[in-house]
Amino acid sequence: MTLSSNISSPLEQEGEYAGPRPSVKEVLACQFSSWYNTFAAIRPLDNACIDDDVISNPPLTRKNVTLPSVIIHDPPLKFVEYLLSDGVQLPPNTRTSSCVDMHFKRTEFDDDSDDDDWDRNKEQEPEMDKDHPNQEHDGDQQPQFDFPELNQQIASLLKEPPFSAVGGAALPKLNWSAPKDATWINGGSLKCTTPGDVYLLLKASDFCLHDILYKTLKESRDYLEVGESPSQLPPLQLVLRKWCNLHPSMEFRCFVRHHDLIAISQRHHSQHYPHLKKDWESIRDKLDDFFEEYIRYRFANGQVPNYVVDVYLDQKDRVWIIDFNCWSFTTDTLLFEWTELVTKDQDSIEEELVEMRIVEMEQQVRHDPLSSYRAPIDTVDLATMTQGGAKQFEEFMKLCQRPSDGKDCSDPDDNDLEA
Repeated sequence: MTLSSNISSPLEQEGEYAGPRPSVKEVLACQFSSWYNTFAAIRPLDNACIDDDVISNPPLTRKNVTLPSVIIHDPPLKFVEYLLSDGVQLPPNTRTSSCVDMHFKRTEFDDDSDDDDWDRNKEQEPEMDKDHPNQEHDGDQQPQFDFPELNQQIASLLKEPPFSAVGGAALPKLNWSAPKDATWINGGSLKCTTPGDVYLLLKASDFCLHDILYKTLKESRDYLEVGESPSQLPPLQLVLRKWCNLHPSMEFRCFVRHHDLIAISQRHHSQHYPHLKKDWESIRDKLDDFFEEYIRYRFANGQVPNYVVDVYLDQKDRVWIIDFNCWSFTTDTLLFEWTELVTKDQDSIEEELVEMRIVEMEQQVRHDPLSSYRAPIDTVDLATMTQGGAKQFEEFMKLCQRPSDGKDCSDPDDNDLEA
């Protein structure tokens, strides 16, 4: 077990190395729908030979090793247009469990003296001519997006298994990304219990915007060779994953190169968890065994040798797959550096134990990469660029605080991980 160190490599000497660029095949393999069924219904591997090594078929003790989920294929075009539109207005007839009213008016803040001053100043402003090109008319409205069928589909799904077992709660994501950068607008959580919660998180997320625009796919090293016809892009998918209250200390990121597990990092490296220092060897062995039994050569039918997989170790020592990520510069290497991962000697990888890194003490915690997403520029502008804006911002954020039910802070329930 070691912590990140500064190393010198040819790649660094030639200039700062950001990381590898994936192929189109690798990006598509990490799409949720590409791998979910494989690990939601585990089957024995077919006897085959890869790199002259015979794949053994150990007896499988589990049939499902990922969180139960439902994929909504081809959501309506209006939904995609809505996610790409400006603002955070919800569609008609939708509500959120976290925000009391996303359509609040300025009159709600009229009791504040600063706002009264703002109103008086506004009354003193000269009226602009109604034909002025920059004048906003009362009739000008933002486009309305309505997709009642999708509303009904999501609402119905949340009432059925697997979501009904956890109070109708789900975690949303698109083809590749979950809206982890948008939890600020949902009480600091990805937990959704209404269609409005789902829409609000997805719409406020830059991560999900990248999915909609296929940025990772278009940045792959052979994208232009494969072709950039819109018909060749995979359709957008909306995924609802069963909500599980996972303990962040037991989430880990595993790096796989040439079908070998070469490194494991504590997933949340902005926190220090003392128990990991005592248990890290046992945890490493459990993750390594799980990889050998359930993931190696099974992911993408063994056709993609390089990838990153996020996993969770529960209180019953069962490992669960959370997500697959590309072996790409866009994937955070956490306590490692890409230069280390791509230059590891293959012979030493096969002979030595998997390297695992954790935050061993408080002084070694890293910056939380999601912290920069906690105050979007729109809300910063609201708070700093308008008179009375600070008060409006404060009131808006109060509206967006999820009423605590006491469950999100409790210990994880391992039974929730199952179907």
